[in-house]
Amino acid sequence: MAVVVFDPAAFREAYPRFSSELISDAQLEQAFDLACLLLDNTDASPVPYDPERGILIRRTLLWLLVCHIATMALWPSGQGGPLSSATEGSVSVSFSLPQNIGKAYYSQTPCGQTFWQAVQPYVVGGRYYAVRHWHPWG
Repeated sequence: MAVVVFDPAAFREAYPRFSSELISDAQLEQAFDLACLLLDNTDASPVPYDPERGILIRRTLLWLLVCHIATMALWPSGQGGPLSSATEGSVSVSFSLPQNIGKAYYSQTPCGQTFWQAVQPYVVGGRYYAVRHWHPWG
């Protein structure tokens, strides 16, 4: 298998809402690097990627993570989570903050929700293990 190399232009073609005026290539590269911390992007990854055979699963999952991370990066300063309620009279706003890195973290954006569903075949006991040999008790 191969390693996914991030191409900001191809990513922007797939996700046109992330225009270069909105977010720079360097910021997208940083989001990709962070995505690689959450999903293994090495030859030993349990998630397949073989572009010569048309197997692009790992790239798709990494791009969903980049979309998720970039969406959260574009939130206004001080916003720690998605908007949970708003009031107009005397202006009141509240945000829901995830309490853990599991499903709640990925539920904050549509791309994160899609990633969470798509990564389930590679999740064991509710956890994603970035190595092929895992211990069944954590």
